[in-house]
Amino acid sequence: MARSDGSQMATEMYEAWEKSMTTWWDQVLESPAFLKSMGSGVTQQVQGRRAYEDAVDTTLEKFHLPTRADLTRVARITSLLEDRLLSLEDRLLALEDRLVASEKATLQARIDAGEARLAAEDRLAAIEDRLIAIAEKLGSTLEEPTARPRRGRKEG
Repeated sequence: MARSDGSQMATEMYEAWEKSMTTWWDQVLESPAFLKSMGSGVTQQVQGRRAYEDAVDTTLEKFHLPTRADLTRVARITSLLEDRLLSLEDRLLALEDRLVASEKATLQARIDAGEARLAAEDRLAAIEDRLIAIAEKLGSTLEEPTARPRRGRKEG
């Protein structure tokens, strides 16, 4: 479907308007007077905002209510305390892990000591059996001593 003359003319008019507006805005935005007035407007808005915030803070202080600065300080302290608490929790978890590892090592050492004691008792029983067998071959009986001397102790 071909474009009608009216719609083509409207398109051309729109493009011409857009071009002229772009040119005008470029000139306005590059104008030092415009920039100066915009800068002073922003400065006045900032000063007004500061005056408003000071008035709010003064009013809150008069009513003994916390100001924005007070809440910011409390939030910062809370954040620091939270960080410290998390650090302590991490250290506690590390200590718990070390305790569990230590308990496992202690238990394993007790098991190893018990197994070593049983092995030593088995070896002693085997040595006693051999001594008894040797004594029987020699024709005498091996009597169990009533008291064994202790090593490292001098009897006097």
